Amino acid sequence: MNIDMKKKVAINLLQQRNFSYVVVAFLMVVSSVLLVRLWSVNERIIIIPSLNDPDKRYQVDGGHLDDSYFQDWAASLLGDLYTANPKTVLQKNKTFLQWALSGASLNGDLEKSAKALKKDQISTAFYPETFKISRKSKEIYVTGMFLTFFGRSMKPITTQKTFILGWQILSGGAVSIRTLKELKNEK
Repeated sequence: MNIDMKKKVAINLLQQRNFSYVVVAFLMVVSSVLLVRLWSVNERIIIIPSLNDPDKRYQVDGGHLDDSYFQDWAASLLGDLYTANPKTVLQKNKTFLQWALSGASLNGDLEKSAKALKKDQISTAFYPETFKISRKSKEIYVTGMFLTFFGRSMKPITTQKTFILGWQILSGGAVSIRTLKELKNEK
């Protein structure tokens, strides 16, 4: 009787082992099929560039970003950076530097402009109007109206300025700021 019980236990144990082999083999096949499918499918990502207009979405196919995305990205960044007053300029600079590849290269110019805004009690606003995108040099030329308010003056000084925003796509697909320069009008 003891031998019969041991036989039944051994047979049951072998059946469980065989079943677990079948389950593991099935899971390996399913995982392999899913991996092949994942690698063969062209990746499609939908991104939202700005909190100002969350209903406007862009589709990114295979790492190619559309020009309209770059335009909205640059308009949002520069509009937010240059629409500042003495109380908000440091926070706006900090937010802008979070998008930068290297904050050290941009920080000096931003600190200089922040000191000038605070010292002279200047408020500014920038409204982007036209864009020129150079994919070769990875730069966006943004031209727009730059308004400067001195003190509590209600009448601004209006000038047209062009900023060059250099960008770079990082390995994870994120777009980062490489450089920021103002294009000086030489007349």
